Amino acid sequence: MKGNSFLNEKSGQISVKKFVKSRFHNPQREERKKDTSYAGFCLNDDFMNSNEDMIVWLGHASFFIRLGGVTFLTDPSYYSFPMRNRLVPLPCEIEEFKYVDYVLISHMHHDHADLRSLRRIFKANNKTQALIPLNGRNYVRFFTKKYQEAGWYQQYETKPGVEVYFLPSFHWSGMHIFDNNRTLWGSFIIRCNDKTIYFGGDTAWGMHFEEIAKLFPDIDYALLPIGAYTPRSVAEFVHITPDEAAKAANILGAKHLIPMHYGTYPLGQEPLGEPYRKICKLDENGEIDSFLTCLDIGEELLI
Repeated sequence: MKGNSFLNEKSGQISVKKFVKSRFHNPQREERKKDTSYAGFCLNDDFMNSNEDMIVWLGHASFFIRLGGVTFLTDPSYYSFPMRNRLVPLPCEIEEFKYVDYVLISHMHHDHADLRSLRRIFKANNKTQALIPLNGRNYVRFFTKKYQEAGWYQQYETKPGVEVYFLPSFHWSGMHIFDNNRTLWGSFIIRCNDKTIYFGGDTAWGMHFEEIAKLFPDIDYALLPIGAYTPRSVAEFVHITPDEAAKAANILGAKHLIPMHYGTYPLGQEPLGEPYRKICKLDENGEIDSFLTCLDIGEELLI
């Protein structure tokens, strides 16, 4: 595989000036106030006691995944954070995440790597390994000594029969104003039990989708973000739209598309239910080659 490089995709860091300006001008403000279409929710902890392969959406960009008896958590963020309240609860208690093998963190942002969530996960799972981007150790080493860093196109060392690769995305990282882009950002491929899952993390549009499709032409499930895409003057450099998510799934050749990154936190200026409605409309119009599966938070998808 290719050696890792910070240059394959440039950083999508948001302009502070554009961000501040966007906070005071939202042409969809009234429509957004009226739209309370949070993500669907079901209380559920049964999946923790199952042996079946499955994907469970935990809200925003976090999933519980089991493949061949190996369990993964992606981008844990289960609390509210500064200026953003979590609108839909977790379907179970964090302490119920027992015997988790790997925690995958795509990048260091509060809505993808919440430190309180990570602290509780690693406290309840002393054998869990964190699979993180380069320089991510500065954030997780306070909770665990079991972590591996990787650059783009690198493979982590995992259990026999399990393959996890860190891949590019078009985004940026930073938890506060003094640590912008000190850690890498990216996406993941998980291979196990004859199944391949692509977890897109956070991303704007870029050529990385075509590169990943060439390297991994057998993707069964693509977990792709569809929310927080407005205003485009800001978001075009960090987040894809539902239309672009559909296009990305088509390029990836994924058999199934599972949308994420919507209905959990009020991040973009669009009405909360708009990303869901748009991706469903694209599917109705035959613009998505993949089988579209929109999960409720807590819902199990057997795979």
